[in-house]
Amino acid sequence: MNTSTQSQLTKDETIIRQLTEQWRTVWSSKDKPFTGKGFENIFATGNSEILVFDNFDNGVVVLHSLQEYLDTWIPVMENFSYWEIQLEDNLNISIAGDLAATTFSWIGGGKTQDGQEVKARQYGTHTWKRLNNEWRLVHEHLTVD
Repeated sequence: MNTSTQSQLTKDETIIRQLTEQWRTVWSSKDKPFTGKGFENIFATGNSEILVFDNFDNGVVVLHSLQEYLDTWIPVMENFSYWEIQLEDNLNISIAGDLAATTFSWIGGGKTQDGQEVKARQYGTHTWKRLNNEWRLVHEHLTVD
């Protein structure tokens, strides 16, 4: 691998690491209402441009667009007065050309509007694609612990 290829990989890894942290930050609304604001800078935004499989409520949610993602998770998060997640120290990034994959787990939780404490942990896989020279999240798979 030549120096410029290695330099590009390092740059791409840094960008994907930053986008992953932005994703975590958007999900960590803490005591503010969850709006999903910021996901438009992370996810691919075209119709049928993303594919999401998330374990939730003893089932699997399958989504195909950022709008479906927001339409699903904003109402769910309205049930919480506080929510925060942290990545565990296991973010792995693999990059090949214009595709990248990240694997990680997160822990966190919060408090429902009626005061019930909720703890959660999930394992995640994100697939990233370079679209118009920008890395965008095109696939998310989150699985409960």
